Amino acid sequence: MTAMKTSNVLYILGYASIILSATNFLRGKTKDGQEQDIKERDGLFLGHWAPTFFILGKVAEDREKDGRSLLDFS
Repeated sequence: MTAMKTSNVLYILGYASIILSATNFLRGKTKDGQEQDIKERDGLFLGHWAPTFFILGKVAEDREKDGRSLLDFS
């Protein structure tokens, strides 16, 4: 069994944050007052994670191609 690459995990987290963001935002579209605002803000907050995960995934992918560790700063 092969281990999942770090870059793949980060890409999956990026897509998951998009899905969670959309889900939370759309759930906030109900008409039950204060909870609506909280869900919409949660959705927007989670949506800001996706670019970070994708950038980190690309960095990890490049380092994996070079045979370097993600924590190797030399």
